[in-house]
Amino acid sequence: MRLWIESAYQTLVDAGTEEFGDAIRTFTTEDQFIGMLVGGAMIGGDEARALATRTVDQLAQARALGDGIETLLASLPQGVHVPLTMIQVGPSSVAGRRSASLVECDAPPLFMARRGRLVLLPVIEEEAHGRLIRRCEFDLQDGDHLAMVSEGYIHAMGGDRRFGWRDIAVSIRRLTETRCDAEQLAGALGRLVGSWKLEAGSWKAPQRKPQDETTSPVSSFQYPVSVLALFVRPMRTATVWSGPPRSRAVERDMLNRLLSEEDMKIICGDTTAEIAARLLGAELVMAPPPEEGWAEVPPVSRMVGPDGREPVALVTEGVVTMNVARGRLAEAKRPRDLAGREDGASRLARLLLTADKVRFLVGLAVNPAQTERNGTPLRKAAVEQLVDDLNKRGKIVLVEHF
Repeated sequence: MRLWIESAYQTLVDAGTEEFGDAIRTFTTEDQFIGMLVGGAMIGGDEARALATRTVDQLAQARALGDGIETLLASLPQGVHVPLTMIQVGPSSVAGRRSASLVECDAPPLFMARRGRLVLLPVIEEEAHGRLIRRCEFDLQDGDHLAMVSEGYIHAMGGDRRFGWRDIAVSIRRLTETRCDAEQLAGALGRLVGSWKLEAGSWKAPQRKPQDETTSPVSSFQYPVSVLALFVRPMRTATVWSGPPRSRAVERDMLNRLLSEEDMKIICGDTTAEIAARLLGAELVMAPPPEEGWAEVPPVSRMVGPDGREPVALVTEGVVTMNVARGRLAEAKRPRDLAGREDGASRLARLLLTADKVRFLVGLAVNPAQTERNGTPLRKAAVEQLVDDLNKRGKIVLVEHF
């Protein structure tokens, strides 16, 4: 079982003080995750964003967990309070786990819950470069929840009431008992801050005077409120076969690649579906129409094998459905935004949104009636546009041509 680190964040600053906002950066591949939260109240939002971007880029190129941390700490501006938290997750030698490296610098602690119980990480505290540094090496497993919060989160209650470590920890424990995802955890933690008003312009950031005004570009400033939530779960994958290959000799190879997919198997294309059905000895059965009918996209089919099982999760028409699916992706932020819509384009978009890693198997047999003016097959262009959309959403996307 391959584990995936799902992430989501919320950040909010008072109107007119965006230049002092926090910076949150993440980097995700199949084998690595990096997350970083840098407070920008003292150094400014631009500098915080530059620091976070530079650090995450460097860590992404590191050969081992923790490489480059000392260089980062030494590069921080002397005498300026710069709270930051970063976590780097890589593979583990233990099956079903991921290895994590945590560094906290003058920042609120990372919160972690496992199966509804709080986990106290074995951090080592030290003073280095004039700052309080906490470090920890630990393992992650399926179902773990983690959360980083900014200083502003702790100050955001207003007056004499502040969230302490215990308040936040208890809240996270209660929230994660339901195995919520990262987006749900980030949203719930944001709603816990009583002074947040979601209407634009009505929220007031927590404010205080710096102890040493010479270290700050302003005489008073607002603390931004930020949350970065993580959820560890099995990786979701999908393989999409669209289009017959240029040579019939590789039809079986394309089918085997599709069937090797352990999770979601998808076929986009009537001719493609006919090839797969012929090779499998299966039958294609048109699915019942959705309530809105088949007006916008062509019908969806079911592939039923000789044993009565359905080896493919979804069978749709090709180019038209994929192009409409792009519109569905633009409308939706998450799979549940398309719940209840059963046309082929909506179902395809929902599966693509659900997957963390998508592999496209694209046949390049040319249909003269389905090419652009420059001779590019419409199918190839449709897949390339879908790939671009999915890359922008942080999906891992692979394309193989046949």
